Amino acid sequence: MSLRVLHIFAPNYRLRFSGPVIQWRYYFNQWSDPGISHFVLDAAARNILPAKDALDFELTSGNPLLNRTERVHWIKNLFISLWRLRGSYDLLHVHVLWWGSLLLGPWAKLHRLPVLYESVLLGSDTPADIRTEKFGALKVKLLRQYTGILAISDFLAEDFLANGFRAEQVHLLPNSVDTDLFHPVQTNAEKLKIREKYQLPPGSTILLFVGSLIHRKGFDTLVQAFIDACQENPDLFLLAVGPSRTSENPSIDEGFVQRFAQEIAANQLSRKVRITGLIQDRQTLAELYRSADLFVFPSRNEGLPGVLLEAMASGLVPVVTDLPVLRSVISSGVNGMKVPVGDGPALSRLILLLGKDPIKQAMLAQNSGKTVREKHSFAAWQKSISEYYYALRQRSGR
Repeated sequence: MSLRVLHIFAPNYRLRFSGPVIQWRYYFNQWSDPGISHFVLDAAARNILPAKDALDFELTSGNPLLNRTERVHWIKNLFISLWRLRGSYDLLHVHVLWWGSLLLGPWAKLHRLPVLYESVLLGSDTPADIRTEKFGALKVKLLRQYTGILAISDFLAEDFLANGFRAEQVHLLPNSVDTDLFHPVQTNAEKLKIREKYQLPPGSTILLFVGSLIHRKGFDTLVQAFIDACQENPDLFLLAVGPSRTSENPSIDEGFVQRFAQEIAANQLSRKVRITGLIQDRQTLAELYRSADLFVFPSRNEGLPGVLLEAMASGLVPVVTDLPVLRSVISSGVNGMKVPVGDGPALSRLILLLGKDPIKQAMLAQNSGKTVREKHSFAAWQKSISEYYYALRQRSGR
């Protein structure tokens, strides 16, 4: 029996940098189950678009965060659209946790329509944190009305279970990664050719960071660790890929970025650092992964970052902070290395250690790639979410 899934993203999803949008663009393009069709709601136009078409765009300019009036207007359009388009979808898959989407829980339950929310960030869209917000208890109560919760890591799932959500309501499904696009170099000559293409130093140990240059991602910790490590190893090079201006992501604090750029310059390391800004071309991004040696990701809070899986699939050694949500992915000393959150000196020491030990680097990189191939394949991901979709529809009585 066919199933039509309607995805609901934030109303400005085409104008803002968003990890979930990038992740689901990949999923929609790879989807091969003919029994399930994906669509995206355009609430402003009160229309439904085929998912691949809806997410086929490039970010051209930044867009300010929506104000309260605009969010209220979106709520009105959301429910008018869903009512007018009833019969065009069988299940709602929600990617934004605003008041409008919270109200979808009881609304969908009233209409015997399965609805699921996809949780992606521990401490942000999980019940324990939501409870601390204004009207937090009400928000959690509304979220409990959802037919299902899709959690991309085990700690996210545990947070829901510990806050009154039923076991059959919560489904654990870690992200998948495109191993056809993100893969290791075959030879060192190939890596050198990529470095030449992007004018990267051929003989350096390149540290790669991918993500928004913000405090939550630990960019400040990374810069300090890099500066310290360069005092002992002058052959290090830092490549930071991701939004660094408000035009690329309105959440960026350009003063924060500029402050650390000035610190890099003050230590006479500007020639050893490149900040690229947002790179939308996935092929270019994949090549930059293959140009590097270490993936350094000192984030303070995550769900299960797709960039980590991409780096592992690309044959890099992941150096990450010891976050609970990453413990099921990275085993320190086996397929990556971990440091305490916010510990710049520990990160610096680890960078120096790995830079001196190519044999250990090779072992960790090989194991990290194996982890991704075995646990994060698209085929397994699609099978799991398809079964969950059908189970939710059955549970709703449709």
